Amino acid sequence: MALLGASIDPSLFRQDYSGFVNAANTNANAIAGLGQNLAEMYKEKKKENKAMESEIKTADTIAGLIESKMPDIAPGISDLRMTMNDSNLSLVKRHEAASSIKSLLATSVQLQQMDLQQQRFNMAQSQAAQSASSAGAGAGEDVGDY
Repeated sequence: MALLGASIDPSLFRQDYSGFVNAANTNANAIAGLGQNLAEMYKEKKKENKAMESEIKTADTIAGLIESKMPDIAPGISDLRMTMNDSNLSLVKRHEAASSIKSLLATSVQLQQMDLQQQRFNMAQSQAAQSASSAGAGAGEDVGDY
């Protein structure tokens, strides 16, 4: 005599949670990848901030030297230096002030070089004019001898 349900395997009623496990593993891997990306971005940002701080310190030293050695451009430098050393401002704003100091220094050096070149040119022209006038005076004397 056959019993009802005697041929049914009770192990077939077991629940399969493998889909949930796979989804959880996928989610965990995604979160781990996100954490690694954030850590890399944080390290890069720290390096950038450290480089900016270094440039700000260098620009502060340059600004101090400019104020002591080149007082003619110091008024603009002192304002930039105050901005650069204001810890209430963002690092980006302070770095912009440091970059402005560096560009101001480069511009002033270029202007000084141009002034020196102009002075050399003027001196060469005056020497050429003097030698031409002395040569012209000597030629006039030779004409009188004939």
